[in-house]
Amino acid sequence: MKKSLSASKKRIFISLMIIFIASILLQWVQISNQNLYLGDDWIFHYNRFYDTAQQIKEGNFHYFISMYGFSQSGRIINALYGPMFAYFNGLLLLICRSWFNYQLLTNFLITFLSAISMFTLLIKNKVRALICLIFSIMYSSFYIIQSWSFNQTLRSWGAIVLPLVVLAATRFLRESYSKKDLAFLAFVMTLAIQIHVLTVLFSVIILIPFFVFGFLHSKNKKTLFMYTFIAALATIFMTANVWYPLLEVNMENQLMRPFVVWNMENHALRLDLIRPHKDLSLVVCLLFVVQFFIIIYRKMSKTNLLATITAFMWFALSTKVFPWNDFVNRFPSISIIQFPSRLLPPAVVLIILALSLSIETISSSEKRKIDSRILIYPFLLLMLIGAVRNHIDFSKEREEIWQTELFNSTNNVIFATKDSNTLEKAFKSKDLGAPLRLISKMNSDYLPVDDKDLAYDKDFHPYGKQKRAIIENPMNEILTKKVKNNQLVFSWQSNGEKTLLPLIIYRRTSVIFNGEKITNVQEKTNKVGALLVQPKKGDNVLKVNYNSSFLFYYMFFLSILSWFIFVLWLIIKKLKA
Repeated sequence: MKKSLSASKKRIFISLMIIFIASILLQWVQISNQNLYLGDDWIFHYNRFYDTAQQIKEGNFHYFISMYGFSQSGRIINALYGPMFAYFNGLLLLICRSWFNYQLLTNFLITFLSAISMFTLLIKNKVRALICLIFSIMYSSFYIIQSWSFNQTLRSWGAIVLPLVVLAATRFLRESYSKKDLAFLAFVMTLAIQIHVLTVLFSVIILIPFFVFGFLHSKNKKTLFMYTFIAALATIFMTANVWYPLLEVNMENQLMRPFVVWNMENHALRLDLIRPHKDLSLVVCLLFVVQFFIIIYRKMSKTNLLATITAFMWFALSTKVFPWNDFVNRFPSISIIQFPSRLLPPAVVLIILALSLSIETISSSEKRKIDSRILIYPFLLLMLIGAVRNHIDFSKEREEIWQTELFNSTNNVIFATKDSNTLEKAFKSKDLGAPLRLISKMNSDYLPVDDKDLAYDKDFHPYGKQKRAIIENPMNEILTKKVKNNQLVFSWQSNGEKTLLPLIIYRRTSVIFNGEKITNVQEKTNKVGALLVQPKKGDNVLKVNYNSSFLFYYMFFLSILSWFIFVLWLIIKKLKA
């Protein structure tokens, strides 16, 4: 028995070392060519992380308003979009000292952690190590993971958590649900909430069918329900720092939501054998095809059956099979998903679990004329090679874009200079703010407007208003912006004319103008929340802060205390074991 356990641990250790090496090799095109991959979302997220990096570096902390990023406009972004995850990335950025180094590190981390997450899901469901290893590396090479590397889409970080969510879901199907399962569920959901809100929605939807199925077949329904309820409460307490600011800011302001995609079917996946979609590669399709034929001829376990059914449901929703346009016309709020292709990651995680369980069953079957592994392992290796090949091809394509156009999309992008050498040097410079001063992008997310339903008004153009108020505001030429004592300080000389400042005002934004506090400050803004002031002739000084509610500090303390109690409880249980 001890020898068996030792051999198992050795296989797992070797697998983890291979995953580590593979995670480096998957970034080799970028490492060898010393290029960056800059996609649609890099400006948004890099501004977020630059803001937190500067807060940490200079000791001027502010949980709500942006004092360094987003043109130092006082916008509320990080408090509504994974605040602690933003600080984590800000710390990584300071350690790396340049955007190029930061991108290399985070690309490696997301590749390595996603593979580890998938390996954990499969090995805990009693799939043999070699199959776990192949599927783990395969998963980490898919575009749904590498989209952070190529396009800086945050869903990739959420895709790291999804295998752990599925693992928590499969534990509902066990004969007995333990306190250990309770703790794991709370941890995984807390992690998802701290990183990416949309992943939380996907996680809850994944958990529901497994919980219902497990509850109906459980011999101890009371324990299962009670432990799940406790896990939910623990999650709420540990994430109070995320959901409370989100509620408070949304309740006190009319926030501009992300842009509405009316033609959602245009962003749904389609199968194209000649020019396959980067999300829906031929290898990803093959996962579903192979599992489909296996379920026709093989009897499956309840875990495999449920994973297969839910995987195909998610897959169908991510494609043009589902009438998205008709659906969004009836229920406009569903457009918050924006792109149905975002529904593919849960489908891929579930189908990998289902297929690996099927392969494990076939490999372990005693009723076979030949060793099935002779056919299975070469087939899996070919799929892995295909997945890695797709990744390398896309890496080379993006490397060519860096050499010619810098990045693939310039929609709504504004350049202070278009000199490629200057721009490239900025990203490799130790001055982390350099590229963000040279390149800006119109973006209206979370701007305070008169009515949030303006997002559905096709005649309202918030990008243009944000551009004129913040990015191309002529006041930028004469304003001096500093951060001092956790405040954003504007100073300038004026001829006394009424002025629109490149500063966004929210319900709790505090403004002291020339020594006097401005009352009813939100009444003195334009349609996207930029501040209008009547300066005096000569020198003017304006100080900006944000008055957080007492309840916010209480919730933040509750979150920290809950984490402390949670970790302490885990340590005590470990010592007693």
